[in-house]
Amino acid sequence: VERHFCGHTPRLVCEPLVEKLCAGEKADALLPVFSANRKHVLIHVVRDKMLFLAVVTHEEPPLAVFELLDRVYQVLFRYLGEVSEDSLRQNFSTVYLLLDEMIDSGLPFTTEMNRLESIIAPPSAIGKVVQAVSGSSTQVLSDVPIEAAGQAGPLGALTSALSGMSHSSIGGASAEVWWRRQNVVYGSNEVYVDIVETISCICNSTGNMISGGVSGEILINSKLSGVPEVLLTLRNPAVLQNVSFHPCVRLPRFQRDKALSFIPPDGEFPLASYWIPDTTMNLPFHFTVSVNYHSDHGKLQIAASPKLAVTMQNKQMLIDKFVVSIRLPSSIASASLASEGGSIRFHEDSKVVVWNLGKLASQESKAEGTLNYATDPKDGSAQIPSEEKATAQLAFVIKGWALSGIRLDACDVSSINYTPYKASRYTTTAGKVEYRIA
Repeated sequence: VERHFCGHTPRLVCEPLVEKLCAGEKADALLPVFSANRKHVLIHVVRDKMLFLAVVTHEEPPLAVFELLDRVYQVLFRYLGEVSEDSLRQNFSTVYLLLDEMIDSGLPFTTEMNRLESIIAPPSAIGKVVQAVSGSSTQVLSDVPIEAAGQAGPLGALTSALSGMSHSSIGGASAEVWWRRQNVVYGSNEVYVDIVETISCICNSTGNMISGGVSGEILINSKLSGVPEVLLTLRNPAVLQNVSFHPCVRLPRFQRDKALSFIPPDGEFPLASYWIPDTTMNLPFHFTVSVNYHSDHGKLQIAASPKLAVTMQNKQMLIDKFVVSIRLPSSIASASLASEGGSIRFHEDSKVVVWNLGKLASQESKAEGTLNYATDPKDGSAQIPSEEKATAQLAFVIKGWALSGIRLDACDVSSINYTPYKASRYTTTAGKVEYRIA
């Protein structure tokens, strides 16, 4: 699928990227920004094994282009359920209309999900049946006459009865609340708050963080009828220093009371995104790794265990999907490995040891092994690696705990005549976590 906004751009411009992909390079391993020629710059992101490419002809902030491409993916995922070659082909007209509404003359125009859904109806099974019966195609809702929406008839009654929703008007609940759809009604009213943080850091051999930080998001899933007022009270609002908010957040209220007051859009949306460049935060587990090279063989030792002080204070915390990857020198021919927990394996092609521990139990988990050297084909002597520096890459998911210490004290919903169900959860994931091996 391609769309041109500022004149026609020949496909020949994309040849440098296509050549790299045809040469066997992975899309997510390519530089996200590179010049195609003197006039065009290619900027791309990879989502769900699909490549989203923007061709830029003028000086533009690359981060803004990345944000727009990511937003296009999020909108398509919300509309199509999955973003794949088949789903794009089956919903080609809807995708084209979405691109027309989201981008105008090469600039972002309408990217708010609720506004897009009020303009372009999401595809559905009943919609496809109606289109097949009536011979119509996807329409922008603003092109549908108002009186046509109220016409009674077999086809209209069938659509109305099976779809259970109607787009009676365009725009938000009011001029000031343009991000929320009109006439939102739910049988079961619920609001969920997810605080998701990602840690990216470099730790030295003693486990102390020497560089890095935490990026976080406060995600809301709102299924509330009417036009509700939501107030989130945070236990540690001081972490929201480098923060960007959704337009629905009332900034004066946050600056005065450090509370998040807003009228939520309908459905899922990011309420706030923040970054904490703090190297004093400690990970909730102990991790040590050592690699020693002797004259006849090498020795590898790994150990990991949760910090009891943290787990006792947060009994709902669970460290799961714990994986350690260690790249060894090319002169390592094979390895004999064993572990007390999980599974450990040496990949001879990539020279990487992968220890998949899974859930990090309360007791210490260990893995160790013997590394065998390759032999020199000339004299048959062992190729002993030099004492080069190595690193261990960690991946994990911590459920029920936020590394920054941010907590939700209260979630109050007002301006309604019902009692909604409210819930929250916390998740910390590993971005790029690297331990230096002594």
